[in-house]
Amino acid sequence: MKKELNRPNSKDLYAKITYEKENNLIYLDWNGYLSVDLVKSGSEELLAVIKETQCQNVLVDNRKVSGPWQAANEWYQTDWNPRAAKAGLANMAVIMSDNIFTQLSLQGFAKVSKGVFTVNVFNADVPARKWLKEQSTAVVK
Repeated sequence: MKKELNRPNSKDLYAKITYEKENNLIYLDWNGYLSVDLVKSGSEELLAVIKETQCQNVLVDNRKVSGPWQAANEWYQTDWNPRAAKAGLANMAVIMSDNIFTQLSLQGFAKVSKGVFTVNVFNADVPARKWLKEQSTAVVK
């Protein structure tokens, strides 16, 4: 399953969501400058995929994100995070952007997610995927 999300009135992608059944994860690849509305819209699409697949693990790739999105963190805390946890989200690995404003936004997101589901931040794809696989294995044991 794959969803491609376009910017309003444009063919430019701002996010791709792929369910990787073989890896037991949902991969969310954000792209470019993200307004709060785009962050919310993409996150709602992600939640729909979590519900549909009942997958507990999400890999968020922020490497192509530029700019701040911390204005969405209050919405995550009060609205999206509780719904995502209720839908079954347990583990989120996030690959960090080089952009300092994106990094600060991510720090805020990790803070408002604490105790709701596990968020772990990485600098590369391979360790993030390895950690998610370890979380899946830990649940099975």
